[in-house]
Amino acid sequence: MKDHLPRVSIGLPVYNGEDYLAEAVDSILAQTFEAFELILSDNASTDATEEICRGYETQDPRVRYFRSPTNRGAAWNYNNTVHMANSSEYFKWAAHDDTCAPEYLRKCVEVLDRDPEVVLCHTTTIDIDAQGQFSGKTKP
Repeated sequence: MKDHLPRVSIGLPVYNGEDYLAEAVDSILAQTFEAFELILSDNASTDATEEICRGYETQDPRVRYFRSPTNRGAAWNYNNTVHMANSSEYFKWAAHDDTCAPEYLRKCVEVLDRDPEVVLCHTTTIDIDAQGQFSGKTKP
């Protein structure tokens, strides 16, 4: 039944993302809005990405993991997350090297729920460097 489906599907395509993947997934799982599923689509990574993803899948029932046996390219991997999504009201792509503030999903869902004519919502983006330090750039 639709009542039991998550309201948001988050698709996270990844290839060799071991350096930042855990931090990105942790930030998603720490959202104050919890009615979501996280779809991890691994495009035949050759690093520790598979182990990281499988660890999250066993820890949290909202996480689903798929691993392609061969690298099929980035476009296929992005599309795969959409195809694997349940029939949620909303869909969000996530990146293996991005983090989200804990209120990110809640604020976006509130905007989308408030006005049915809104078809896209995103908060301010803050750029950080490879060490996680603020780079001084923000994008509305």
